[in-house]
Amino acid sequence: MRRLMLAAIILSVLAAPARAEDLVVYGAGSLREAIGQIAAEFGQTHGIPVATQFGPSGRMRERIENGEHVDLFTSADVGHARKLVDEGRASVMAVFVRNSVCLLSPPAFGAATATALDKLSAPGVRVGMSPPKIDPLGDYTVRLFGLIDHLRPGSAAALQSRAVVLDTPPGAPLPKSGDNDADAILDGSVDAAIVYCSGRDRYARLLPDATLVQFPAELQIGPEYALAVLKDAQPAALLLALTILSPEGQKILTQHGFRPVTLPAD
Repeated sequence: MRRLMLAAIILSVLAAPARAEDLVVYGAGSLREAIGQIAAEFGQTHGIPVATQFGPSGRMRERIENGEHVDLFTSADVGHARKLVDEGRASVMAVFVRNSVCLLSPPAFGAATATALDKLSAPGVRVGMSPPKIDPLGDYTVRLFGLIDHLRPGSAAALQSRAVVLDTPPGAPLPKSGDNDADAILDGSVDAAIVYCSGRDRYARLLPDATLVQFPAELQIGPEYALAVLKDAQPAALLLALTILSPEGQKILTQHGFRPVTLPAD
C-alpha cells in the first residue's frame, strides 16, 4: 500500500504542468554541499532547473516569511520548519537527516574526544559558537553547555562568558575563507569552535592542520534536520523532498558526514 501511495504521488507530480521558473530551495549553511549535490543531480535527471541558497536557518526562514518565493526549505532543526507549517506557509514537513556536534581547533590546542571536555573547560579558553535562535547550531551549543553543566556544575555560565559569537549579518562582508569558524581560528580570535561534524571535508580543505573531534557519548545532543514543502510550491518540490528522503538521497547525505534517517538494510 505504501509503495502504491508513493507511486501515485510521483505520477501526480510528473503529470502536473511545469512552471517556467526554477525550483527554489533555501537551506541551512551546513547543507550547502550535500543538498547542493542532490539538487544538481535532481535537476539533471528531471530536466528541472534548481536554484539553491544557503545560510543560517533562522534567517532563511525569515526571508520566506518576508515574502521571498521558495519551494522547499531544508532546516538544520525541526523548529524553523515547523514554524512555517504552523503559520500556514508550508503544507508538510519531515525530519530527513541527523548530525553530530564536534570541536574544531588548531593542532596546538591538543583536543581529542577523551580530552575535549577538559580542554573546553580550561580557564581562559575562547570558544566560537553560532548565534542562538538565528542559527540552530547556536541553540545546539547552548544545549551542549547545559549537558556539560550537569557533569560539572557551574560550567555553563563559565563557558557562556568565554563564548565568542561568530556571525555574518546581512550586508556584512563575507568570511575570507567562506566560513566564520575557520576565519576565527585562522586569525586567533578563538581557541576552538563548536561546529557540525558533517563539516569534516570542508574544514579539512580550509584548515588542513586543524583537529575535528566528536564529543563523548554523554555530550551528544543529536541535531535533527527537517524539510518543509511550501504551500505555493511547484509540484516538483514534493518530488525533490521525496528524493532527499530516498535511499539515493540519504546515501549522498551520508557521504557528506550526516547520519541518515531512512536507509534500507544491506
